[in-house]
Amino acid sequence: MSDLADVIVVGCGVQGLSVALNIARRGQRVIAVDRVGPGQQTSARAAGQSVIAQTDPAMGALMHRSIAGIVNFTAHTGIALPYHQVGSIKYACQEWSARQLEREVSRARMLGARVDMIDLIDAGKLAPHTDPTAATAAWYSPDDIYFEPPLLVEAMYQAALDAGVDFRFGVSVAGIVAAGGKVSGIDSTAGRFVSEAVVVAAGSWTAPLLEDALGTSLPLSYVRHQYSIRTAVPGINPSLPSVRVVDHAVYARPVGTDLMFGTYEPHPLTFDAAALPAHTEDVPLEAAAIDDALSQVARIFPTVTGSPVRQLRGGVVTMTPDGSYIIDHCDAAAGLYFSAGCNVMGLSVAPALGEDIAEWVITGRRPDSLAGFSASRFDGSLGASAELEGRALRQYEAIYRDEQSLQHVRVYGGGYRGRQACT
Repeated sequence: MSDLADVIVVGCGVQGLSVALNIARRGQRVIAVDRVGPGQQTSARAAGQSVIAQTDPAMGALMHRSIAGIVNFTAHTGIALPYHQVGSIKYACQEWSARQLEREVSRARMLGARVDMIDLIDAGKLAPHTDPTAATAAWYSPDDIYFEPPLLVEAMYQAALDAGVDFRFGVSVAGIVAAGGKVSGIDSTAGRFVSEAVVVAAGSWTAPLLEDALGTSLPLSYVRHQYSIRTAVPGINPSLPSVRVVDHAVYARPVGTDLMFGTYEPHPLTFDAAALPAHTEDVPLEAAAIDDALSQVARIFPTVTGSPVRQLRGGVVTMTPDGSYIIDHCDAAAGLYFSAGCNVMGLSVAPALGEDIAEWVITGRRPDSLAGFSASRFDGSLGASAELEGRALRQYEAIYRDEQSLQHVRVYGGGYRGRQACT
């Protein structure tokens, strides 16, 4: 096997797989490295939901394209990729959140999406495991999908193999090689890989790698996200839509005849960049935080409260001070590109982001879709690290609220937890 490539991709989560696949489709020789295996870290533990109506129009556009990419994946590749296009419902419990739903519908329609406000009685018929009388408003998006993340990983990995991507697993990256203002490859536990283009898409490990190699610092905070798989909830089946509640930032979707129930905690567990869990299964999980969220929406999910928990799942996600991706190139090392700050939506937009990053790497022209993700938007405006973390954590807590609703902060739960040092 040659250690020379047109492009090296570091990280084989779903986003790295998408980048590698799309670059290889353009006839480039791609080596993709990962210290574990395809999608075996946070990607495999993502919630697996794609929702067009987003608080951020740029993310909504990427989501819209990514849904189309998943729906058409089998037709384009011949590789099976099961998904459930059963739509989603979003509830509001107060007047302010009801007004936000109307704004979300307006933004989604501007993208050409089919999203409409829906009568609460009809919402209850579509999602009979919910009680709509506890809500004040709802929208319905019939084209939204959910899927099982390991199946997306498997399909994209197979498609990348078919496209000629050369995968090297069990390989840890020791450094990025650059000289004369240009990247020339990576050093790893398997030796040196040579290329004039490197894409780092290693999730939570992207920023530490860039800082160790080049002193490039990214404004990120590292947050645990977790959800539960609950059994014995009456009537759950794969045809039910995903359900969200704006006011309490909770979501639920079927997992066969079980129900996934998750939340964005007001006071999440955070990690130091220098002490991230080496593997996602090392992330400490806490059922009480999810039960706390469920207690807040017990009227909407009356049959879910008290249901047995079959499994807790979780991982580490990266949050930015403004809740948007950081996707850029490195001025100090031409040919080095990176993607970080998924803000809990990395899996859902990976199909579209992979296409756009591939276009940038190969043509040298940044697509308009990535223009707002430049790292330079933070220059000179970050303040102290404590302020940075506070802003990023507020983005996590406010994940379901748009700019006009940011003042409605959730206050239930305990105080901010201390950092968790994991090795």
